[in-house]
Amino acid sequence: MGYVFLIVALLFNASANILMKLGATAMEGVDLSVMTPVDKVLTLLTNWHLMLGLVLFASNVIFYIVALKRINLSIAYPIMTSGGFLIISLFSVYYLKEHLGPLQIAGIVLIAIGIALLAYNIEG
Repeated sequence: MGYVFLIVALLFNASANILMKLGATAMEGVDLSVMTPVDKVLTLLTNWHLMLGLVLFASNVIFYIVALKRINLSIAYPIMTSGGFLIISLFSVYYLKEHLGPLQIAGIVLIAIGIALLAYNIEG
């Protein structure tokens, strides 16, 4: 059951990062440095990408804590970080149209292999 919590935490974390990027992109024309503190807060609070991202970050922490109660940190953390990296990289390429070079692609393949080896070790 710990792995279900870990997967949910991973998905929340990756989604939160993606939403933060979308929220930041939506604010490209906004210059916070010239705003009053109240206007800055209102601008950030009305950016639904940022707000949902913050909620998912907080939710991620809760699910990750529950997962850590049941899974070794030496297994959970690599899966959490590298799995998030894979999800975010795929989203960035397909939806944000970001470019990955050959070395970056090779690194992603190696990360995927590493996750598979960790998962194999869990079962073995």
